[in-house]
Amino acid sequence: MTGVYGVGKPDIFTGSSESHDSEYHQSMVRTLNKDRILGVLAGQDLNPKRVAKWAESAEFVVAADGGANLLYDEGIIPDVAIGDFDSIYDSTKTAQTTLVHAPDQDTSDCEKLLDYVRSIGGERITLCSVEGDHLDHLMATFHAAAKSPLDVRLVVRRGIVQLLKGPVECFYDLPVGTRLSLLPITVCSIVDLHGVQWPLVDVELSPAGMFSLSNRTTGPVQVSITSGVAALFLSHPSLELPHWSGDLSPIP
Repeated sequence: MTGVYGVGKPDIFTGSSESHDSEYHQSMVRTLNKDRILGVLAGQDLNPKRVAKWAESAEFVVAADGGANLLYDEGIIPDVAIGDFDSIYDSTKTAQTTLVHAPDQDTSDCEKLLDYVRSIGGERITLCSVEGDHLDHLMATFHAAAKSPLDVRLVVRRGIVQLLKGPVECFYDLPVGTRLSLLPITVCSIVDLHGVQWPLVDVELSPAGMFSLSNRTTGPVQVSITSGVAALFLSHPSLELPHWSGDLSPIP
């Protein structure tokens, strides 16, 4: 059930699979709660049982190439598997219901996944299985998330990473003492961070300059960025459970 992947203008899925045409792919996300789209990459540091819990709590799951192997081992078949399929096992590939072949070697599997979700109408996505043995792959994932127009967050071993793209202002109701870091991916101007032990007021953050590392929450958190892209790292045991609401409260 493979097909050829393509994104036309304006950002419309122009490929197809053997069992589904372009309209099917475009309509898949329209009827979903767009807050619950999960993308699964191939990193193996996240506990497979946590990956399974996130997948089971999502309403639409897309696996990037070898990410389908992780799900298959937990008895889960994603709604779509996408990539050049150089890492997917034959047994996993045979079990998939919808395969989207994206052979382009100028983009990573993560970029293909994000582009696909955008092309079918998605607005935000949660990525898991992003950590593994290859630090360059992890950095490339952050770069892909930063340049994607989607609202992207990442599930990591110790919590959640939210990509913030200015201009943006966010509020988070987090347990007091939650570990928090705000790391710029690009130069970020007029940054404010409140509700933490070491607040920031009207500062510039940059990869080669200032950042906030291992801060701690003291109450409700407010963060605003006028321009630029930063990664907000949040680490607390409660954040290791699947959660999709804006206040980061775990779902039952």
